[in-house]
Amino acid sequence: MTNFTDEQRVEISKAEYNDLKTNKKVKINGGTIGYVSKVVNDKKTGEQAFIVTDGNPKVQKQSEVNNVTVLYQGSTSPEKIGSQAGELKRNWWDKNKQIINNIEKSFKKLNTLFDPSEQIASML
Repeated sequence: MTNFTDEQRVEISKAEYNDLKTNKKVKINGGTIGYVSKVVNDKKTGEQAFIVTDGNPKVQKQSEVNNVTVLYQGSTSPEKIGSQAGELKRNWWDKNKQIINNIEKSFKKLNTLFDPSEQIASML
């Protein structure tokens, strides 16, 4: 299943917030889009993602993988402050602190290039 409708894309986006586990099916609207082959939860950068492949990683060899989907989980909602306060701090304060500081510096020194945030630098 690789050509998704807009409705299916919305359902896939919602699946990013489910408690997905390695080797488990990812289903939308009753159909399976693949299996979670890897869960990424990088505490340093805050990156949270799920690598979904077209076959069960318990039995499928890497060379047999035809389709890979990466589901990136967005920031934790401020509504979760009671149950996920640490996650909320990492998602909002820690990530945005450097960006806010760079914006503030840019007003003091126009046309200045700043180092990328820690999250952006980790992807470069």
